[in-house]
Amino acid sequence: MTKNGINGDSPSGKENKQNQILKAKTEWEESVDSIDDVMILANLENKILRCNKMLCSLTGKNYTELLGEKWDDIFSGSGFKIETKGQEHVEISHQSGNWFHLNTRTVTNKKNVVYGNVIYLHNVTKLKNARKEIEITKNNLEKKNLELENAYTDLKKAQSQILQQEKMASIGQLAAGIAHEINNPVGFIMSNLNSLQKYMNKIVEFLKVQSLAISDLASPSKKDIDSIMNNVSQKQKSLDLDYILGDIENLIKESLDGTNRVKVIVQDLKSFARVDESEHKVANINTGLNSTINIVWNEIKYKATLKKEFGDNIPMIKCNPGQLNQVFMNILVNASQAIEKQGEITVKTWHDNGHIYVSISDNGSGIPEKTLNNIFDPFFTTKEVGSGTGLGLSIAYDIIKKHNGELKVESKVGQGTTFTIEIPIVAE
Repeated sequence: MTKNGINGDSPSGKENKQNQILKAKTEWEESVDSIDDVMILANLENKILRCNKMLCSLTGKNYTELLGEKWDDIFSGSGFKIETKGQEHVEISHQSGNWFHLNTRTVTNKKNVVYGNVIYLHNVTKLKNARKEIEITKNNLEKKNLELENAYTDLKKAQSQILQQEKMASIGQLAAGIAHEINNPVGFIMSNLNSLQKYMNKIVEFLKVQSLAISDLASPSKKDIDSIMNNVSQKQKSLDLDYILGDIENLIKESLDGTNRVKVIVQDLKSFARVDESEHKVANINTGLNSTINIVWNEIKYKATLKKEFGDNIPMIKCNPGQLNQVFMNILVNASQAIEKQGEITVKTWHDNGHIYVSISDNGSGIPEKTLNNIFDPFFTTKEVGSGTGLGLSIAYDIIKKHNGELKVESKVGQGTTFTIEIPIVAE
C-alpha cells in the first residue's frame, strides 16, 4: 500500500475532512445564532464580514443584505442611537426603549496583524432598569431614613417634654406640702423679727435713759449719784434687758436656721424644676436622696417614720442627678400614699460588684399580684381620676434604663412594697 494510500489525502480522506469542517462550521454558526446577543465580524473599514441571526432580527434585514454593509450605518438605520464612537465599551439606546451594551474588540491573524473587529451587542435593559429600581429604592430609603431621623428627633423632644411635665406635675401635687415646709420657718422668722423689733425699741429707750444719766453725772453730789444709778437700775429691770439680751442670740440663731431651711428647699426645688435632659455629671447618690427627701418631707412626716440606712463610701458616678432624683421622688411619694395611717419607710443604699443599689421600702398596703405586672406601663394607675397621671413609674423605669440600670419591685398585699434600683458605676 502506498504512502499516500495510508496517510495521504485520498479522495475519501479529503471528503471526510471537508465534512468535519462543514459540521464544525455549522455547529459554530448554530451556536452563535442561538444566543440573544448580536455578534458581528467586520473588517477595518467597519464592513460586515459575518454576523449572527440576532442582527437580522433587530434590523429586519437578511444575512445577504447585511454582508458588506458598514455595521454602524446598519445600527443607525435600525433605530439605534450611537452617541459616542471609537470607544470599546459604550451604552447605546434603541427606539424600542431597550438599552444595549456595545463592545468592540480588534481581531488579529497568526502574524499578529489586525485585520478586523468583533462587535458584540448585549441587551442590558433589564440590568439598567434594575439599576434604576435600586437607585429609586436607595433614594426612597434615604428619604425614609431622614423621615425616621426627624421622627426620632421629634420623639426625643416629646419625651423630654413629657418628662418635664411629669416632673412639674409631681411637684405640683407636692406644692401644698412644699409651701407648708417653707411657711413654717418663714412664720417663726417673721415672729422673731417682730420680737427683735420690740427688743430694739426697749434697748433704744434704755440707752436714752442711760445717756441722760451720764449727762447728770457730769457734776453730781453723792446723793445725786445714788439717785441716778438707782433710776438706771430700775429702768433696766422694768425693760427686762437681761432677758432681752439673752433671747436676742436665740432669736437670731433660730432665724438663721429657718432661712437656711428655706434656702435648702428652694435649691432642691430648683434642681427638680430645671430642664436638664442631656446633663450628665458626677454626683453622689446619697446627696440626691437627701435632696429628694427634703422635697417630699411634708408628704412623709405625718404618715411615716423615715429610716435612712445610707452606705458608707458610696462611689461618685457620672449620671443625670436631676432625673434620678425624679425617680426617688416618685417612689417615695408612692410609698407614703401606700401607708393609710402610720407606718415606716426605709431608704437604704449600698454598692457591690460595680453597681450602686438604692432600695425604698414601706410597710403599707402592698400591690396585688395582678397589678404588679402593669405598674411600669404608661398611663396605668390605680388612683382616682385627677390624682395621678399614670406616668410616674413608667418614666422612672425609662430613666433607670437610660442609665443602663434595673428597676425592680417586690410586694405583698398587707405587708408592703420594696423598689430596688440598680445602677452601674460609671466613672467620669
